[in-house]
This record gives sequence, structure tokens and C-alpha cells, in this order.
Amino acid sequence: MMSQKRKTVVFVLLLGLISGCCWHRPSSVHEQLFPDPPDTSHMLVLPSSTTMEYRQKIIQEETLRPDGKKRLPGIEFVPQDYDDFRFQNLDDMQWTEKSVQYGDFRGVSLRTSNANEGNFSHSDFRLADLRWSSFNNTTMRHCNFAQAILFRTAMNESVLDSSDFRGSNMFGVKGHRSSFRYADFSNALMKESDLTEADFSNSKALNVKFIITVFSGSRFDSADFSYSDFTGAGLETCSFEYARLQNVSFLGAHLQEASFKNADLKNTNFFAAELSETDFNCAINIPEDILPFIDENGMATGVVFSKNNGK
Repeated sequence: MMSQKRKTVVFVLLLGLISGCCWHRPSSVHEQLFPDPPDTSHMLVLPSSTTMEYRQKIIQEETLRPDGKKRLPGIEFVPQDYDDFRFQNLDDMQWTEKSVQYGDFRGVSLRTSNANEGNFSHSDFRLADLRWSSFNNTTMRHCNFAQAILFRTAMNESVLDSSDFRGSNMFGVKGHRSSFRYADFSNALMKESDLTEADFSNSKALNVKFIITVFSGSRFDSADFSYSDFTGAGLETCSFEYARLQNVSFLGAHLQEASFKNADLKNTNFFAAELSETDFNCAINIPEDILPFIDENGMATGVVFSKNNGK
């Protein structure tokens, strides 16, 4: 058995090897990226937890176009930019290659519809029901999907940068090779989703359930996913460089060839996670459970089993 003193020496040496390669102090970079601690208070609840009064208040509020003009009521067969589609039933719509930028879809039912290859940038989808619809190859920058229902919605190869998904139901959503840069998913539900080769760089997802979601090949660089749950998730070859991952659970996750270079892993749980050539170079706050698996090159291989669970 290794003595406690020898364990301490090995621990210090490993930390030295891992941190010695860094050109910049990861902690100073994190202070610039994340000046404030992760805040999970006052988060938007899921749509199923909202009241009728709350929904009516959000949907009935009149909003103007960016130029200050009043919106015109939308015509479902001739959709146009700035249109107001509130209080309409748009289920089963065929809107391929349509543009409704700055549109108002608050509370709209747009289920099982086809809106592929369109442009809905800057549109408001708060509390809308978009389940089973398709937005593949669609541009949706700066959209507001807060507390929307995106159950089994397809958003493959789409651009959704800087969009708001807080409190949304994204169970089973598909977003292969899509861009979600600078988006906010805080307190959303994203279980059993397929989001391979997607880009979540600089995004925010506090307290999100990503249980058994497949992310293989995706990027989470400089993102804040603190307090989120990746239990059983497929994260092979994913990149978390400079990400803040405080109090995250990777319980039973598949992390083969993933990169945590320069990531903040404070209180992260890697119990039963599968590691193979997983990169921990320059990471900070590495849980003690991981250290025995890390070689002199900062790479880890093995399955983590420890009572500490990263705490």
C-alpha cells in the first residue's frame, strides 16, 4: 500500500506536470471568461410548471417592430418578416425556404410542421409548442425559445447562435452539426437528445439535464455548464477547453478522447465515467479520483470508481 506521504508527493508531482505545460494561467483566463460565480437562483421553470396567468401575461403583451411600427397579423400561407402569428394554430404548416425574421410566435402551436431551410432570426417563440417540427438547415440567430416546447424537434445543420432556450423542454431534440454559440440553455430539459458535432462554444447551460444525450464530436469551449447533469451521455471526442464545469456530473459518461484542457473541474463527479486518452492538460481543480489515471502527458485512461465521487 502507498503511504499517505507518498500519495501526497505523487499528487503534487502530477499537478506540476499537468500545469507546467500551460502558456497562460488557466485560473486567470477563467476569471476573465467568468467574472461571476454560477448563479442557479431565479431560473425560468419548464413550460409544464407555468400557470395560465403567467402564460397569458407573456403572450398578450403587445410588442413593436424594431423600427417602432406595429406588427401586422401574419397570414399563414404568405409569411413575412415582422409578422404577428400569436393566437394562431400553425400545426402541419409547410414553410420550406420561408423567411419570418423578427416574427412573433409567442404561444403559437406549430407542431409537426416543416420549416426547413428558412430564416427566423430574431423571432420570439416564447411558450410556443414546436414539438415534432423540423427546422433543418435553418438560420435562427438571436431567437427567444424561453419556456418553449421543443420535444423531438429537428434542428440539424442549423445556426442558432445567441438564442435563448432557458426553461425550454428540449427532450429528444436533434441538432446534428448545428451551431449554438453564445446560446443560453439554463434550466432546460435536454434528455435523450442527439447533438453530435454541434458547437456550444461560449454558451451557458446551468442546471441542465443532459442525461444519456449524444454529443460525440461537439465543442463546449469557453462555455459554462456548471451544475448540469451528463449522466450516461456520449461525449466521445468532445472539447471542453477553458469550460467552467463546476459541480457537473459525468456519472457513467463516455469520455473517450474528450479534452478538458484548461477546464475548471471543481467538484465535478466522474464516477463510473469511461476515460481513454482523455486530455486533462492544464485543467484546474481536477478531482483527486482522476489523478491516478493521468499519465505524464496529461492523458487519462480507465474507468473511475471511487467513494469520493469527485468531491
